[in-house]
Amino acid sequence: MADDGTPFYMPALWPFAHIYTALKRSKDDKPPKPVGLPYLDLMTILTAFIAASRSVALAALCIYYQPLLQGREYAAFGDAKNWSLDWVLPIFIRNVVATWIICGFWDWFLYFSPLREKLHKYKINHIYPSMVQMKHDAFHTTSASCWASLIEIVLCHYWATGFFQMEKNFDERFVINMFITVLISHIRLIHFYVIHRLMHPWKTTQIPDVGKFLYRHVHSLHHKSYNPTAFSGTSMHPVEATLYYSAAFIPVAFGLHPVFAIAIIVDCGTGAWLGHDGFQWPGSGDYFHMLHHKHFDGNYGSMHVPLDWLFGTFISCKEDVKKVWGRIPAGENDNKTSVHESSKNPDKVD
Repeated sequence: MADDGTPFYMPALWPFAHIYTALKRSKDDKPPKPVGLPYLDLMTILTAFIAASRSVALAALCIYYQPLLQGREYAAFGDAKNWSLDWVLPIFIRNVVATWIICGFWDWFLYFSPLREKLHKYKINHIYPSMVQMKHDAFHTTSASCWASLIEIVLCHYWATGFFQMEKNFDERFVINMFITVLISHIRLIHFYVIHRLMHPWKTTQIPDVGKFLYRHVHSLHHKSYNPTAFSGTSMHPVEATLYYSAAFIPVAFGLHPVFAIAIIVDCGTGAWLGHDGFQWPGSGDYFHMLHHKHFDGNYGSMHVPLDWLFGTFISCKEDVKKVWGRIPAGENDNKTSVHESSKNPDKVD
């Protein structure tokens, strides 16, 4: 069980079990105060393994079931040798439709459904974001899914031409591949920490602060979503979206089965969308990352791979920002991002 009493296998049952629990929970239920921790405990590690397995399962559906409906193989296994809208367009359509089904439905359920009032007490920041922010985030997240589609299309072409090597039979190394399956989130989150940290100010005078430049011109777009929802998860500048989803190249470098590259794209999307939904149970809001949206300078990675704890940038409250940066200007007061003001509530996430 997680701290809120939910079993570790719930990601495999999303969203049905979450909706069912929301309907059944008493109106008198008191949500626990969220706590920022530097790393996962045993039960949440198991939850992460289930969520990673879900991403691999969804990727397998994309590779085997969707093409079957069209009466063809997945493009990487042949068709993608030659450029054609016949195989390119279905990838774009599938990814954009999936984005809107997942983000659109989940934001509706949490923010607009008949259960809105009952669920309000589980919102980490009790203020609801403005429609201005939601429309902004929906546009940029849709754009990000197009960039993710382009990465998948490029991978398919180079797999099909043989330029990228790939393992064609998952069962050949079944035990190893199952091990990779449960660790797929951990693998891609190392990549996330690196690119995310690079796009925040490095706060150094010894060398040019490239991070400050990248933050101002690229990453600040994501931080306009001060009070995030599911649609905020991949609301990113095209440069950041491409870098974020480029984690899909990690398994390609080792010649792994295509399901792992596609699973990373799926995991990047679903992990960000559900992790930004802004709610404790029945949401999947990532309080660790919510603190990053609140204070900007800290918690650059995730609890899965505790690099913030290792490198001294973990924060659990506002006071920790000073502990990390000392006299160096940092945190919300030093940030120049023009967030959606109607969505701010500085008293609720500290």
